[in-house]
Amino acid sequence: MVKLIALLKRKPNLTRQEFERRWLEEHTQISGRLPGLLAYRINLATGRQPEGSEAEPIYDGTAEMWWESIDAMENAFESAIGVAAGADADQFADVRIHVYTDEHVIIPGPTDAA
Repeated sequence: MVKLIALLKRKPNLTRQEFERRWLEEHTQISGRLPGLLAYRINLATGRQPEGSEAEPIYDGTAEMWWESIDAMENAFESAIGVAAGADADQFADVRIHVYTDEHVIIPGPTDAA
């Protein structure tokens, strides 16, 4: 199993609320249909950040997406839906960094509600 972690920064002309709405309500209608996608989470930066940091976080949010393998993930991004999802993300994200990861669970989190 492989997990993609994407770090996103919104376009300068978007408010945080516009960015969040666009990502959660519109983009996921495309990205949620990527072939072979096993799980998908979006984490949005909160208005409160650690003391001593700049008012604006470096990134506005992250996405976590799981596939069976790197090949399955890369094939998903090369598909018609993957190309459309990338083009759509470019409409609201100024920065989009992808990191391929192997997850190591140290303390499991709460289970997702079905």
